[in-house]
Amino acid sequence: MCAYQAPEVYVKQFVKRALTDIKDVQLFFEEMRVPHISLQADYGVENIAIEAEPPCNRSEGRKQVEEYMKSYNMVFGVVIDVPIERYYAEYPKPCRDRVGFELYMRFGDRINVVYLKEFEVHSGKEQEAINMALNEFRSIIELLKKLQLSSVVARSKPTPELIITRVNELISKHDKLLKDVLSSSHERARLYFNTWRRTMYFVYGREVVEEISEATLLDLFTKLTIYVTWLKSLGATLLEAALGGGRYTIPLRLYLEGSAVATRLFWFGEALARFNIAYLFERDEYDWVFDPSIAPKLDTFFRDLGEFLLSIDWSQEIGLDLLKRVYQNTVPREIRRQLGEFYTPDWIAQLIIWRALHILVKGSPPQEVIVPDPIDRTVGLIDEFYENHKRIPRFIDPTCGSFTFGVHYINALLKWYTLRKVPLNPVDFARMIMDSVIGIDLNPVAVITAKVNYLLQIHRLLTIYGDFLVEQLTIPILRLDLLSLQLSYGTKEKQETLDAYIVSGQAESILLRISLEILGIEMNEKLKHELRRKGVNIFSYQVRDNKGKELHYIEIALPLTVIKKVKNNLIFLRALMALITAGVEGFENEIGTRLEKSEIDALEKFRKTVLALEEKGLDTIWYTIVSNYALAIYMTQQKFDLVLGNLPWVNVSKYPSTYADIVKGVANELEVAPPAQAARKLDISIPLFAVASSHLAASPSVVALMIPTSIFRGLHGATWRKFICSEPHTLIEVWDLEEVKPFEGAENQPGIVFVMKR
Repeated sequence: MCAYQAPEVYVKQFVKRALTDIKDVQLFFEEMRVPHISLQADYGVENIAIEAEPPCNRSEGRKQVEEYMKSYNMVFGVVIDVPIERYYAEYPKPCRDRVGFELYMRFGDRINVVYLKEFEVHSGKEQEAINMALNEFRSIIELLKKLQLSSVVARSKPTPELIITRVNELISKHDKLLKDVLSSSHERARLYFNTWRRTMYFVYGREVVEEISEATLLDLFTKLTIYVTWLKSLGATLLEAALGGGRYTIPLRLYLEGSAVATRLFWFGEALARFNIAYLFERDEYDWVFDPSIAPKLDTFFRDLGEFLLSIDWSQEIGLDLLKRVYQNTVPREIRRQLGEFYTPDWIAQLIIWRALHILVKGSPPQEVIVPDPIDRTVGLIDEFYENHKRIPRFIDPTCGSFTFGVHYINALLKWYTLRKVPLNPVDFARMIMDSVIGIDLNPVAVITAKVNYLLQIHRLLTIYGDFLVEQLTIPILRLDLLSLQLSYGTKEKQETLDAYIVSGQAESILLRISLEILGIEMNEKLKHELRRKGVNIFSYQVRDNKGKELHYIEIALPLTVIKKVKNNLIFLRALMALITAGVEGFENEIGTRLEKSEIDALEKFRKTVLALEEKGLDTIWYTIVSNYALAIYMTQQKFDLVLGNLPWVNVSKYPSTYADIVKGVANELEVAPPAQAARKLDISIPLFAVASSHLAASPSVVALMIPTSIFRGLHGATWRKFICSEPHTLIEVWDLEEVKPFEGAENQPGIVFVMKR
């Protein structure tokens, strides 16, 4: 009598054991027989086909499970080859290779593997591995049952109304949990919150932020953290779906493994590593939730996030205004009003793009004031420009927010590409867009929103070769203070106070100074000694009006000489990221050339400084700031045909003192500072306009930016008006929208100025 069973029987016994403890499981056998084909699924759990194969032989069941799913209109299928423990003891010469299960999901007429889990079964540790596999398999069946019963798996269209509702549900359910963790004594959580608060000083003005209560600020920060975490997960899910033909591995893993996988995906950059993508999102202030010592406390949040992402069919068309509307519903209107934050209406963005491109191509504005189809008109202008120059017009929004202008411009490019049947490979066209359409913003939540908005437009152009992306994806949205492009303001070597991050170019290097105590980092002799031993430059300075108080700042330097050796901005950004992950050799491999010894030494020191700060919990946010600044310096050498956007409007008096001095210095150097009697009315939009025109606009180009109409008329705008009417600028037209009131709930004075730079 045979002492052992057929190998697949051990696997069927494993499946039965796993399903036994799941409530209301119904198993089907004959009902699953495929008509006219001598195939029969081993098990069916409600609307899930399960095919058991001998250990190490999953490949034999893949075709069969697809047949079952198609014939019986099933959403899910599982191929499994995990046996019970007895297989390794009873069966002669058992297979010792990896075993596991694969989950298949149907997307319309496509069936794709969306989740793969494998296990190594070592001799003597069979029970441990089988129990782990049992728990994993049972968890995924319970998940699929739950999702299937509610009929929501990839069944819902990504409408703004639905997404807003689901994001609000995430916030209402987990807001208190995040606040409790944030209010604990964890150093990184405090550092990120303090860093975020100081960034808000520069985005909205210190006075504005300090008028908001601490409780309201904390509430805003946690809401934005949930929103940004959803955004990053969505971005990775969309890209994975585009590359893998509809895979939902990331949301499934978030649901099944919670915080453990969230840390691996987004803290250690594994989300899209199998496609050789590591640069989709850089570290920012909202990443504290992924910290390995914090994430386990937020496990339920990550699982609910995964379930939310699973419920939406992200293969369907997503509206251009989706993320803008979600953000506006995440941040209460009253808070946005206090911050003076109003996103540009779509119709204004479309109007500016059409008119600016018409001026660029035709040399004058169109005769019509407003047309019902500005983007359709834009397509013809893009075609004419392409015929003349053999490239698309280079575009930049210098203060991009959610990237409203860029989204509509890319949308016009995609329409042109499709309607004109442009003879370009989709990957080449995606590469062309990423090298030609750029956004800049200082606000970290705006940068993330803009990146995902950008990705929503171009992800369908991307393809893979084998398992890797043909063109390494780098979304060119830079976290940068536009004023920093005016390098010549020259930070003093002996700074009296440091209210702001100080970025400047000196001696062929980019310098970033980070004040520590203001961020809640207490400097002591032990920490100072450890950081200096690792090569970190630490400087001290005396607080203004308090000579007995000494504070400290860290200085990070990056050499500028390497910029001339880079071919394009995508390569440069990848190289800067590779510098941290793979060292100078990684940087050299990305740019395709070898560096001088002095450059290598400088980059090594820069990398060691960043890693030392990370090791001490001081993080790599600073690296994002410096690397984005370096990339911006590179881009200023290329220039742009279209400089379009909506500039922020903040009076200089509302900023921290040192930053206010920088704003005034830039205005003076570019000769747009108000006359002495109106100096107090200096608005940041004045020097921002001058910087954008001076450093970003090509010759010829069109600069079309939204600014307050008071600058058109008031004494404080006198020098600015002279600037836009003097060589090499020609004022084309000015729009006064004060009576139109395009910004919902705002009593401001918006205007648009169109300037030709020759």
